Amino acid sequence: MSELKQTVHTLHDELAKAQQLGPEDRALLETALADIRRALDSTPAGAAAGAEGDRLEGAAVRLEAEHPRLAGAIRSVLDALAKAGI
Repeated sequence: MSELKQTVHTLHDELAKAQQLGPEDRALLETALADIRRALDSTPAGAAAGAEGDRLEGAAVRLEAEHPRLAGAIRSVLDALAKAGI
């Protein structure tokens, strides 16, 4: 789980660096990250993190062309969630 938390932290850093990210996309990603962190801090996290994973996947697809590093960080979080069985 420590790897997953580090990956979420990396995504948060990439989000902070993305200066030309639209307010709607930024809000979506910040909400998803907050929800994932909350889910990771509680014990039965599977369902909550899974729903946020769906939102993150959609965000990654939309951001792929304009923000490839941010999209890559999102995909890393999704991979880490899958590895953790969430």
